[in-house]
Amino acid sequence: MRIAPRLSVAAVSHVGRRQNNEDFHRVLPLETPAGLLLLLAVADGMGGLEAGEWASKLAIEALSAVARGYAEHIQSGRPAVGLARVMEKGFLLARRRVEGEAERSERRGMGTTLTAFLYADWLKEGVVGHIGDSRAYRFGPTGVTRLTEDHSWVAERVKEGVLTRTEAERHPYRNVLTRALGLPEARFDLVEVRLAPGEGVLLVTDGLYGHVPEEEWRLGRDLQASLEAMVAEALRQGGDDNVTAVALRVE
Repeated sequence: MRIAPRLSVAAVSHVGRRQNNEDFHRVLPLETPAGLLLLLAVADGMGGLEAGEWASKLAIEALSAVARGYAEHIQSGRPAVGLARVMEKGFLLARRRVEGEAERSERRGMGTTLTAFLYADWLKEGVVGHIGDSRAYRFGPTGVTRLTEDHSWVAERVKEGVLTRTEAERHPYRNVLTRALGLPEARFDLVEVRLAPGEGVLLVTDGLYGHVPEEEWRLGRDLQASLEAMVAEALRQGGDDNVTAVALRVE
């Protein structure tokens, strides 16, 4: 879908073979006097059934509230601040809200990944915020490059040289997170990104990359059709998890 003369976005989410969709996502365009401010986000909740669904939605709602607040800040004529500061504020609010809810007995143990991209069209740049094992990628004419590192037990073992990437993909602990909103000391990463025409950012949950290797992804001119085909392939390859993908491309 074209949301501005130079910007296309797409989003797909599927429950897979699960009973509930604990993934949550958002594409939030915000008009400002300076230009379009766009928030993309995916979150993969944990804690089982309603707890996981609640955690992922709560995190993205918190992040969205901060993005809307920043758009209003610009509309009021106040000086702009760095996008990294806005994303940091959003993640801190998301962390507080998830931790607060996790203290309730019926939500104890809940948590969520959160991977988001805040893009200012007038700057031609944005920032990725990330915690957990959902992922952000840059894509373009030269292919797909991962922008984030998984915060998981197996990713740490790969970094140490204890496991190969192939071993990590099959390891019984591959879904064990070392960082997520709701876990103690939930530190998040920020990555600044500039996009040239033809480039974009793709956000996915592990239900996609866990079944379809990155080298098989095809992001063609029709961004929505491309994401739908990737998600359909993940479902054909097993589909035993929720699958979500959100993308932005600068035309």
